Amino acid sequence: MKNYIFLFIALLFWQCAPTETTHNQEAIRTQITAKETHDILYTLADDSMKGRDTQSGGYYRAADYVTRYFKEHNITPFYPAYRDSLVTDSLVSYNVVGKIGEFLPNRKTILIGAHLDHLGMKLDEKDIVFNGANDNATGVTAVLQIARYLGQHKWNQNILVALFADEEKGLKGAYHLAERFKNEKIALDYMVNFEMIGTVLSTGENKVYMTGFKRSEMAEKMNAISPGFVEFLKEAKAYNLFKRSDNYAFYEAFKIPAHTLASFDFKNYDHYHKASDEIEALNIENMNAIIGTAAYILAQLLEKGVEIQMLEEEKEERTPLSE
Repeated sequence: MKNYIFLFIALLFWQCAPTETTHNQEAIRTQITAKETHDILYTLADDSMKGRDTQSGGYYRAADYVTRYFKEHNITPFYPAYRDSLVTDSLVSYNVVGKIGEFLPNRKTILIGAHLDHLGMKLDEKDIVFNGANDNATGVTAVLQIARYLGQHKWNQNILVALFADEEKGLKGAYHLAERFKNEKIALDYMVNFEMIGTVLSTGENKVYMTGFKRSEMAEKMNAISPGFVEFLKEAKAYNLFKRSDNYAFYEAFKIPAHTLASFDFKNYDHYHKASDEIEALNIENMNAIIGTAAYILAQLLEKGVEIQMLEEEKEERTPLSE
């Protein structure tokens, strides 16, 4: 009888004892490898993808690739066949939308996303395929690898993953999905978007900046987990980048923390919207470090149930991007 009492007391102490976090940054880095980063990136930015545009047909090939990746890594369809369809320029396109684990309407929901499309092909150019390696095969690569990692675990939140169509045509895919979420009463808690992370930020390695830095607590909460990872970039404010990527559609629909993480800072990459936006111009090791750190931060935010509040908005003037 005494043995049973001692066993019961030991079990009680074990249950009450503080536990270490499940998600270790070094362990995540062993799973999110530079080789996989390289392989996904090279597939998405290959000439066979024809610049990932609907007009060239390459977008559908890229969408098939990411759909297969979802199926292979425990990311299940949120809509039938993962597709949220829309029509742009008389062509049917679609966002690819998956979920991690089950979706319960009464739980908090977060969204992780990146735009899958690029500029397609321009037959009057010497290099006719605009591969969009940095813009935005890098962001899609990050979302796929982070989703794969998160898909290995159970969470207390709903996690949705979206790869957006027609960002280059005015954020059309993101606006379509945001409106659909709103109509379906999907209450988003926050949204994290990845865009152009293939270069080293001018201030140092394994760093990103956040658009709309001072609009919410997200940068502060992320830096509390990995100090110095998220920076403020004055050019992001000057060019009003907060409104110029897919995060903005979800901010506008839900007034939630919705931000883009990027490392292209206008000083470190001379290939924006050019045919020269090729894989060879990127720093894959640094990109892989960014993805690993972002995965660790998101896992910590989810595991600890960190709440992220909006802050008072700042007025931002739009400055056109140079061609």
